Amino acid sequence: MKRIIWLSFVLIVVCIAFVTAINFCSDAAKTVEKELKPSALLKKYEWFKNQSAAIDKKRADIELYRTEIETFEVTDKDDKIYIQQRKTELIGIISIHNSLCSEYNAQMVKINYAFCNVGDLPATNLEVLPKEYKPYINNLNK
Repeated sequence: MKRIIWLSFVLIVVCIAFVTAINFCSDAAKTVEKELKPSALLKKYEWFKNQSAAIDKKRADIELYRTEIETFEVTDKDDKIYIQQRKTELIGIISIHNSLCSEYNAQMVKINYAFCNVGDLPATNLEVLPKEYKPYINNLNK
């Protein structure tokens, strides 16, 4: 009788372990399907393109501000105040730029975004994202 109870207990434990393993595999398969279905991949790729464009726009703004600050001729006190205001705005734009770069870089290193790296896309795609991470800007000058 003890042997039958013991075997029943072992059988129940084995069955529970088997069901748990099946559920684990099922959940893993669902996650892979969710992350790698074409609509999800397209959404991720579009996010990278949009983020890259936003970073490029901020870089253009930074260059515009730097050029204006360097070439502006200060003639009176109001001009000095104006230039200081532009420098303050430039610091804000650089901060936003670095924040965008931080988001871009953090996403680029994730395994489920690896397809966005150069060379990992189908040959039919004409334009791919740069594999280099977006660099940060650390000062007001060039």
